[in-house]
Amino acid sequence: MRCRIQLYCTVLFLLLCRFEARSLRRGRSHVCIVTCDFWGLPNAGGTATAYHLLASTLADAGPRVWPVTFLAATQQPLLCQRLQQNSLGSTFFECLQPEHFLPQVVDNFPYEALGVAVVRWLQTAGQKCEVVHTHEWGGGMQQLAAYISMQFVPAQRLVVEPHGGHYWSTQGLLHRPVDLFTLRIDDQERLTMHLADDVKSPSAYMLAHLRQRGWRLPPNSSVIPNIVPQAAQSSTVRQTREVWRLAFFGRLEERKGLKLFCEAIESLDTRYLPKLEVIFIGSEGQVNMVPSFKYVQERATSWPMPVTIYGGLSRAAAMKILKKGGYLLVFASLLENLPFALAEACIEQIPFITFNSGGVAELFDSKAHADVIVETVTAAALAERISAILHEGVLRTSVLHPNVKIGAALWREFHTGLDHSTRLRQTNILTPATRAVDVVQLSFDHSSNKLKRDMCNKHSDAAFLLVPPEYGLPSPFQVSKISFIAAQLTRLSTSRSLGAVVFGATLPNDMVSYPSSPTWVVYHGSEPRCVENTPLLILAELFCTHFQAEAGEFTVYQSWVLIHHLRMAGLITSTFPEPVFDLKNFTLTDSGCFADNFPAFRRLNNKYAANLIGSSEETLMTQHVAPLPRPVVSFRAQFDRFQGQHGWQYIAIDDTGSEILLQWTAAHGELTEDGRWTCSDSPHHAFIGQTAMHPCAMPNRQCCHGNTAAVGVRYTSNLWDMAASAELTYEVWPTCGDGLAVHWILTHENASTTLYSKNFQAAAEDPPHRESIEMTIAIFPGDTLLFLVSAGANHDCDGVYVQNIKLWHS
Repeated sequence: MRCRIQLYCTVLFLLLCRFEARSLRRGRSHVCIVTCDFWGLPNAGGTATAYHLLASTLADAGPRVWPVTFLAATQQPLLCQRLQQNSLGSTFFECLQPEHFLPQVVDNFPYEALGVAVVRWLQTAGQKCEVVHTHEWGGGMQQLAAYISMQFVPAQRLVVEPHGGHYWSTQGLLHRPVDLFTLRIDDQERLTMHLADDVKSPSAYMLAHLRQRGWRLPPNSSVIPNIVPQAAQSSTVRQTREVWRLAFFGRLEERKGLKLFCEAIESLDTRYLPKLEVIFIGSEGQVNMVPSFKYVQERATSWPMPVTIYGGLSRAAAMKILKKGGYLLVFASLLENLPFALAEACIEQIPFITFNSGGVAELFDSKAHADVIVETVTAAALAERISAILHEGVLRTSVLHPNVKIGAALWREFHTGLDHSTRLRQTNILTPATRAVDVVQLSFDHSSNKLKRDMCNKHSDAAFLLVPPEYGLPSPFQVSKISFIAAQLTRLSTSRSLGAVVFGATLPNDMVSYPSSPTWVVYHGSEPRCVENTPLLILAELFCTHFQAEAGEFTVYQSWVLIHHLRMAGLITSTFPEPVFDLKNFTLTDSGCFADNFPAFRRLNNKYAANLIGSSEETLMTQHVAPLPRPVVSFRAQFDRFQGQHGWQYIAIDDTGSEILLQWTAAHGELTEDGRWTCSDSPHHAFIGQTAMHPCAMPNRQCCHGNTAAVGVRYTSNLWDMAASAELTYEVWPTCGDGLAVHWILTHENASTTLYSKNFQAAAEDPPHRESIEMTIAIFPGDTLLFLVSAGANHDCDGVYVQNIKLWHS
């Protein structure tokens, strides 16, 4: 069914009234800072520091200030409300409310529901925002970027500060992740940057890193350093300081160089360093799956010098210790953007040395500070430099680069310029145009060639809305909104290379699901049901030019194929963050309908797959990305209905410690991936499926004939490898009972070693905990690798989602 809908400015005016278009203002623009990282979170980081300092700089800038709203984007309202009591000077501190999370969103990646909630906040309380600052990491702010780019609020402007995305932060891992969650996060981060009006990076390094990865940045992309208090008044002269002791400063984890630092200490010749002592200042992390405080304590037992660990100190308390004198601060981080800690060391005139990682060298004149930079990122190079300095007994302090000193002034200058440009944009956007929309109700097995002939054999300046048969047609009000978006497509196709917009839908269970790259599937969420096609809006010119139906590979129209054709032409696709459609029914029931599973229903034969390959350079580069070699062991891929198949056993351990082999229970459809391993007396309490492990703790011996039953999957090795790569990825969300615990245990010749162990308390307010553990292990034929999930004293409602357990040959 096709219908042509022509909307005029009067209808658009009524639509814009809903969004409270503002009158022109002559004062400062209202600035809103939206961040998932903020002071008060237990793991608050550099992003939190950067945004809080930006807020205070703009809101307390003397007689001419900017009104600033600071939105702490979190799903923990009680935490946010406690922080709200201590707002920052003239800053308005706001929290997301429960209604912003309704209707509930299917989370296809960790921050998706949070991002949609931010858009809902922007549509109400955020109407005042004229300039919006946010970050790219996590990908959740892509919805915010997509919404602002459509200019529902005239002249609203988005500024994104890149603080290091998901892939950037995984550079220290054994394998760069290529799971669907990671790919989805990475693409949402890219889109956030691409749809922004301005990108202001703390360092030139980060802009270069993103461009090297092919991220498209807006023309207004430049460097403005993070604000550093007291930087403008800091010393311009390097001072000579005596040094005889060492301080590791930073979170105690491998990415911050903790292992390299320890290796460097152990290679020092301390016979001629009688006054040497070592301190560690930083919050606790993990190294080799061991709590880092324990890791340092155990490793330092053989060191001849005194060792002290200071954990949980405030930044002021840490600086007080380091300013006592005699300390050489060692900054061994392997990955940095523009580290605030080093800037503080420059201001406080504490001597330091650092690896030349990331944007570190932009903090000071690198040529004039060659004596503090360790160019080679190795323990040997670090030890050599430490030894030379300690034997010399002195090192000069460092001074900040002039650009870093004027960071606050640069931000004020940038916002002054925005005030002027915002007024001009408001003048130009008072009466946006509309665009006609041809709504096309597709049929099942709709011919690609016929669709293109029907739509393109006549001249049209309309936009096409292609609606798959699983979706109902939108209401007149929603069509008016789509028409407004179609008008914006004309502008965005030129300024942002936006080729199409896809839409989410309200599901039959009243939840909302949005399609996103790389699958563009609408998922049910908790059940293996989905829809492969999604409603898509595209300009007629772009559809008729770039939809390559004549290639003949895909005779039936599929939305993901059209999106692929647009991508090959250099055009992007974005998701609109409102549920414009209602989904009538799911048409696929398959294990690939889980958001983190490969969509097996889309598997292509070699001919089709080869015909979709892009450039040879990209194909070659892809082959270098680990872990493309297939793992030799994979729990998800080798899950079976027979005990011992592929080396896997499915067990329970009762409250006496006795081991029970579980029994296979087939699903109604007889598909292996839908069946489960259970105890005969408690098939719904203690079980193992391809994606879930559910322990049991209940009274009256209801758990495998006992009161408790831990469940585990055990792999018996036929490998011989001194350095195999092992990876465990799981997710847990204990909301009831007395919590649960997970354990990963390697057994060799009857001697067991716990590789990893963690306890989780039940906490309904906490978000799901997802973790990927990687390590190198020696494994031999007959060894066993057991992943065990045990329950608290009262437990029949929570389990662990197992993304995978994998092994690769060295």
